[in-house]
Amino acid sequence: MTALLAGRWFYFLPDHPWNYLVFTDKQAGSLLAFINWDGQHYLRLALGGYPVPADPSTAFPPLFPALIALGLLAGLGPIAAGLVVVTACSAVVLLLLARLLPDQERGPSPLWLFACFPTAFYLSVVYSEALFLAALLGLFWSLRDPGRARYAALCALLLPLARVQGLWLAAPLAIAWIFGRSDRRSLAAATGGYVLGVALYFAFYAWRYGDPLAAFAAQKLFVSENAIANLFDLRRFVDFLLMPPVRFLDTVNSGLDKLMVLVSLAALALGIRHSRDLFVATTWICFALLPAMMGQGSSYARYALIAWACFVVAVGPVLRPWAKWAILVPAFALQAYLAWCFGGNRWVG
Repeated sequence: MTALLAGRWFYFLPDHPWNYLVFTDKQAGSLLAFINWDGQHYLRLALGGYPVPADPSTAFPPLFPALIALGLLAGLGPIAAGLVVVTACSAVVLLLLARLLPDQERGPSPLWLFACFPTAFYLSVVYSEALFLAALLGLFWSLRDPGRARYAALCALLLPLARVQGLWLAAPLAIAWIFGRSDRRSLAAATGGYVLGVALYFAFYAWRYGDPLAAFAAQKLFVSENAIANLFDLRRFVDFLLMPPVRFLDTVNSGLDKLMVLVSLAALALGIRHSRDLFVATTWICFALLPAMMGQGSSYARYALIAWACFVVAVGPVLRPWAKWAILVPAFALQAYLAWCFGGNRWVG
């Protein structure tokens, strides 16, 4: 938070006028550090609903704006409502991580390992990462016990409505069914919740725009150029990784995104064997690989936070203290720099 505010007051770049969809820098003051970029889209949707005809804001799923709108009905201001939702979801994330991790740990807690990730500061700004991670970790926790079936159903339902990445859970659910789990009751509930969540996602866009795929069409208005076909073009992905970045921070071909792709893939290669939970392992693979391969790496550093949460759950408890410290120190340093840039209205992801 300190780095975000410092960036706003000592490193602010007043460019990117298209970023001020709801609040200008003068209107928001210090709070602009918490609502840059996607944050303004979410606030716009919470205040005015989904625009007709569709525009770039249409690409953002409805759950997070709806929760902010509930805060407005409770009498909160737009930015305050967004921060209340994010703070509550972040608290749930940390609580669930504590439940998923062992009680006894040598050296730094894996909670610090999660908090140190360079883009973990997105859990403090008006973005949907905290909401999505709360539902995802809630699903991990629910699937460990057949008595938590109703929670599994709820969390799986929320995921597609929180971020479009929630649609990818079809793969982990299918793998879990094929190779078997002891807690079939919770898995069945999660599958039912997921199917309902996907149906509600497409039904919402069909109701609002007459086209269930309107969000995917709106996504093409952004620079990321995400496409399913890119998943089958390995050469394109390799070329992206080998292409020298123009700048460390950029909307496409970013040095930061390339670095985080390498970090995610290295963590996946070194640690997947430690994951005894088939659902977590498959989810981890999806969140580490799919966003890296689908487009030009745009915003991957932010998407990688979800894959890192899977790493912390699966591998964090087995890391030795020296390995944790080797990650913590440079990761927190990079996070402070990125939060400073984000608060100053620089593109980070």
